[in-house]
Amino acid sequence: MKICVIAPSPVPFVIGGAENLWWGLVEALNARPGVLAELVKLPSHERNLGELLSSYRRFSELDLSHFDMVISTKYPAWAVRHPNHVVYLQHTLRGLYDCYPQDMPTQVDPEALRVLGMPSRIVEALTNYRADDVEFDELIDALDAAFRRDPASPCWAFPGPVTRAVIRLLDAVTMRTDRIAHYAAISDVVAARDGYFPKNVSVAVHHHPTGLKGLGAGPQETIFSASRLDPAKRIDLIIEGYKASGLGPDVPLHIAGGGTDEARLRAAAGNYPGIHFLGRVPEAQLVKEYARAICVPFVPRDEDYGLITLEAMLCAKPVIATNDSGGPTELLEDGRTGLIVPTNATAIGKAMRRLCDDRAAAAEMGRLAQERARQLDWNALCDALILAPRNSPGASAAQRAKASSNPAAPAVVTEPAKPLIGVLNTYPIAPVVSGGKLRLFGLYSRLADQFDVHFVNLSGRHDAGMRRIAAGFTEELVPQSEAFEREALHLRDMLGASAEDLTAALYPASVPRWLEAIDALARRSDVMVCSHPYALPALREVSSCPYVYEAHNVEADLKADIYGQHQWAIDRVLELERRAVREAALVSACSKQDLERLRALYGDENDARFGRGIVVANGIDVDNTPYREAQRVARRRRELGVTQPIALFMGSAHGPNIDAARVVIEAAAQLPDVHFLLLGSVCGEVRHWERTANVGFADVVSDAEKAAWLDVCDIGLNPVVSGSGTNLKLIEYAAAGVPVVSTEFGVRGIGFENGQQYVRATGEDFALGIRTMLDLAPYEREALKRRARSWVEENGDWQSIARVYAQSLTQLLV
Repeated sequence: MKICVIAPSPVPFVIGGAENLWWGLVEALNARPGVLAELVKLPSHERNLGELLSSYRRFSELDLSHFDMVISTKYPAWAVRHPNHVVYLQHTLRGLYDCYPQDMPTQVDPEALRVLGMPSRIVEALTNYRADDVEFDELIDALDAAFRRDPASPCWAFPGPVTRAVIRLLDAVTMRTDRIAHYAAISDVVAARDGYFPKNVSVAVHHHPTGLKGLGAGPQETIFSASRLDPAKRIDLIIEGYKASGLGPDVPLHIAGGGTDEARLRAAAGNYPGIHFLGRVPEAQLVKEYARAICVPFVPRDEDYGLITLEAMLCAKPVIATNDSGGPTELLEDGRTGLIVPTNATAIGKAMRRLCDDRAAAAEMGRLAQERARQLDWNALCDALILAPRNSPGASAAQRAKASSNPAAPAVVTEPAKPLIGVLNTYPIAPVVSGGKLRLFGLYSRLADQFDVHFVNLSGRHDAGMRRIAAGFTEELVPQSEAFEREALHLRDMLGASAEDLTAALYPASVPRWLEAIDALARRSDVMVCSHPYALPALREVSSCPYVYEAHNVEADLKADIYGQHQWAIDRVLELERRAVREAALVSACSKQDLERLRALYGDENDARFGRGIVVANGIDVDNTPYREAQRVARRRRELGVTQPIALFMGSAHGPNIDAARVVIEAAAQLPDVHFLLLGSVCGEVRHWERTANVGFADVVSDAEKAAWLDVCDIGLNPVVSGSGTNLKLIEYAAAGVPVVSTEFGVRGIGFENGQQYVRATGEDFALGIRTMLDLAPYEREALKRRARSWVEENGDWQSIARVYAQSLTQLLV
């Protein structure tokens, strides 16, 4: 999916909250599998109406048809035309909306506009705010022509009633329901402002994270505020509050930022001891200032959102806001994560004094604030914008009304509905950061070419709702209940391992909403799929319908490795998997070996069920995985100053990966001239182990970061010695052109041969395999990589894998 974030570039250029959002959003979108995102900005002058009209026209003339989706957040970027245009609104030109001078008239004189040669139709639309009566092109042409006739006319005063009416009408036309697919806002304050959105449309509110990196708690030493020095930010109230608090140099007030109000604010501060203006500070210093604060006062008037509030909270600092501050008050809980006080210096000063005098209470508020702020997640925002339900842009309101009143109008021809595949699982698909999630995303997004796919998945307590993963592919998230969480924690403590999947199997009735969602899906689906066996008891609680069992692994073998001596739990999984296999209308497995193992455990040679078993392998999107060329790899390594060989291991915090990580760390001790890097959530499980200095951890990284490491590493490691299923990391290495060293067990279910597509090593002497790969001549290594890539192209592409799966599902329907 190709996504454009379209935005204005302010002239003169400044960086603020808008830029923070755009950069963070584009980075997060590019980290998602199958998504390519770009930030497109056009310079936008706004010194007068003529310049604003030119900016609206330039955005309207952009051809962005090579993108699948466009996201705009700010005027005049929403003038762009695209059939899948999402507005995630930060703010309009506020000086002509909620900040329009109260003493200035708002009524437009129609005769003055006619004198300028403006058509009566446009005059009527402007004076009565009739957005449905005009189209953008005729409106902008008429306005531009009238402005050019007499650019010095008093009509064009900025701000003024005519310019106010012009910009508000342009916004109303460009944000009509026939042009916008989905409406959202960064805060409740923005969503509720008069005139920001068309009347009677549904506006979703999504508080977004910050793009500022490195935020965290630190010492309690100062009072700190960061802001543009502008009257609307009311820094003077903070200065007067500090004076009223009686605090002095032992608890200084640090003010970061620059702006037009700086001279007045410095004069207000005078020589009062303890007040320091830091000017514009780089991000690294900004992070340090947040970290060493006791509290952060931020008291703007009717702020749109206020990233300063969020950034302070992420540093575990309570924020002081006023009850008319707008957006910041949506993030704060008065007395718990910060203080919301009346708008006067005395109240602000008392709040400062209260927090400085009781720093333990301030620290506790900060801790709770940090917990709240960490719930905001870039990936959740991406989900909300990409997967939100859409309007149906097309005809204007007038055209729709005309069509509905014409009984002779031809009927709309629609394509036949695709069969519906209902899939049950016990965890969400996004973020796509592990093998299981990569499989679900890759396989079912391709299957959605022939079927409508709908998942019902369990999720965290605070995640709920419907999200669109891809065209024809939706996911319904059902939050775990308190009862479920209690049982899951109890099982985890007993087993010493995560047990949410087993909890779902043992206690399906503990989440009634999950059962209700499964019941509704089973009633309308053409085929039901249990992806893993753990949702089968929930399905059987509400339905006796046939189902397909999609085996990601041989679960009994996998859990035997994870649960160890807890035989009772292994037996429960064995019973569950036996039921899933024996009652299924069709069984799919990731490899021929897995299918044979399932037959050995649960069937017999006369069991016809296994004659209908199929292999649906793990794969990769080959078209979006470019093969590394040697020259490019060498250039990238030179640019990064990489001199040592890099051996890469990728894995989630999964039992077999933890065992494999031990092999990696043991090999590193034998190869001091090689740098070993571990990626993924496995790092959190093993970073405390004793290791040599040549082992590094990168934890969970974005797709872009993973691609960067795949681009410069010398070897991809797969020292897996336990588990089930097949290893998707092996296919990722091979597709990218990374030479692979693996155990023989690690290539199970994948047709790699030692010396042909990989170098084989044992778990006991894995270092020898790595040395063997490094000692190969360059042409031998290149040949090995090419053969591995060819195997993936022929056997490991999701498109062809999904085609095999779709054929079996279609036969099942017949």
